[in-house]
Amino acid sequence: MLLKYLLGLYLVMLSLCQSVWAVEDDPLFESQASLEQAIKAYLEPQFTSLKGARFELEINNIDPRLRLGKCQVPLELNPLGRNELRGKMNIKITCTSPLWGIFIPVQVNSFEPVVVSLVSLPRDTVISASILGLREMETSALNYTFFRSIDQVVGTTAARSIQANSVIFTNMVKAAEAVRNGDNVIIKATAGSLTVRIKGQALQDGAIGEQIQVRNTQSRRIIRAIVIAPGQVEVPM
Repeated sequence: MLLKYLLGLYLVMLSLCQSVWAVEDDPLFESQASLEQAIKAYLEPQFTSLKGARFELEINNIDPRLRLGKCQVPLELNPLGRNELRGKMNIKITCTSPLWGIFIPVQVNSFEPVVVSLVSLPRDTVISASILGLREMETSALNYTFFRSIDQVVGTTAARSIQANSVIFTNMVKAAEAVRNGDNVIIKATAGSLTVRIKGQALQDGAIGEQIQVRNTQSRRIIRAIVIAPGQVEVPM
């Protein structure tokens, strides 16, 4: 009795497998392999635009019960929800003849050289090239914006303490101060074609683009000005 039951179960499973394989190989329907190939053909040219990056692509299996008619025109592929080529994303595949559409989850694992600190950096350390390195990491797992080039970090200042061998994210550094509290500065004011330059003293530290307080050394008046270069500030008009 048990033998008959097991034999019957085996025959049922075999018939199901044969039916799935038949759909997979049926020329009238799209196969898992053909849709995977379409996704790879769509994504891989975009991978080459990121120099130095390496990618691994994981495509979810498609429900074998779906019977998508063989597309008679080129498939249309569009990513949904995000433009970054990393992490989880959904690819929409559409056919217009016959008309059907399907969403396929894809995992893009990206590996790139990222900038790391070779030593521990106390807060306010001015960062030089000698204390930086590049290391390949899975960037699809990083949650913050990182640097791909050492040159992007050289000359910045640590906004907080950074541990050795840490990835340096953009929120961990800040532009180096072009003006220090107490520095003598040139205050520039422009109105139309007229530009006036007067001497002043910085009352705050400031990086280029930041607004700080400065004192006009002639009038002793305190004003706010934007740092435009080392030792130079400009009054917004």
